[in-house]
Order: sequence, then C-alpha cells, then structure tokens
Amino acid sequence: MSEILTINTEQGIIKEENIEPLPLYNEHHPMLRQAVPEYDVTRLPNPVMSNMVKRLRMTMKMYSGLGLSATQCGVFERVFVIGNGDMTITCINPKIVSQSNTVKIDSEGCLSFPGLFLKIGRPDSIDVQFYDDNGKLHNATFDGLTARCFMHELDHMNGVRMVEYVKPLALQMARKKQLKLIKKVKRLQNNV
Repeated sequence: MSEILTINTEQGIIKEENIEPLPLYNEHHPMLRQAVPEYDVTRLPNPVMSNMVKRLRMTMKMYSGLGLSATQCGVFERVFVIGNGDMTITCINPKIVSQSNTVKIDSEGCLSFPGLFLKIGRPDSIDVQFYDDNGKLHNATFDGLTARCFMHELDHMNGVRMVEYVKPLALQMARKKQLKLIKKVKRLQNNV
C-alpha cells in the first residue's frame, strides 16, 4: 500500500533548491475517493504551501497534464493547478458560483487514469471563486477547456472520479481502448 505524503502547511520551511516532483497516484488509490475539507486561507501566504504548489506545477508539466489536484499526489489539501506550460492557475478552496445551462460533451482524460478517455458532459461556462497561494481571492469566468479542467480537478477535491460520470458499457469500451493504447506504448518503448 502507498504511503500518504504529508505536507504540513502550518510548520516548517522547505528550501526551494530541493523542489522535486510529487508522486502521482493511480485510479486505485483510496485518497482519490475522499473529499478534502477547506483550507484555512488565513494561513496564506506561507512558504510550505508555495513550495507544494510549485511541486504540483512541476509534476503536472512532467506528465504533460492540463490539471493536477493535490490529492492525486497524496497531499490532503484543497488545492489544484490548471493550465499548460508556464501559464498555470493555482486554485485553493475552489468553488463554482454559477454555471451555464448549456452542456458540452467532450473527451476527458486524467493523469491518474493513464490512457483512459471518456465522453463527459459538462457546462460550457462557469463562474468560479478561488484563492491563490498568496491568499488573494479571485472571481473568474471560465469556458471551454479551462472550465472543463477546473470542474475535473474540483471533482478530485470532492472525491469524485471521472469514471463515475459514465455508464458501465461506455466505461467497458473505453477500458478496451485504454488497454490497446497501453500495449501500443509498451511496444514502441521496447523498439527504442
């Protein structure tokens, strides 16, 4: 069984030169089914949370992700990052304030479910609220892929996994495609 990485955001300072990526938990880890309580934002900013956010960004970039929740890395804090490359948004205590009535069904993946892509319906746009790691409150409107990423990572904060949005037959078909993709990647790796 995996150990849970404990990062205490109240005590201690981690030196920046020692920043390393965080471990990435797969779909079977029990932490991915747990809802995370709100973070005490009166403790922001603090160097340990800032360091952890940098490690989340580094890990997301290393795996070429568009979003990463702390729980996916074994950190039980209500924080995630979304974005790509150097443009990332840190979301602490994220909330959806309102959402559009229009829903778009699109393919969605997750770093904790490598090679699995599911068609999931989500609102086209959302009005959100979150804190950054400096303790600043943000109100924003996201649409398209940014909205989808925000909702996906917020699901992680609430202990909801993307497989819970699809019917058993759709999941079974997606799992077959996932296995084919994994086999293909392994063949390619063996040929290098």
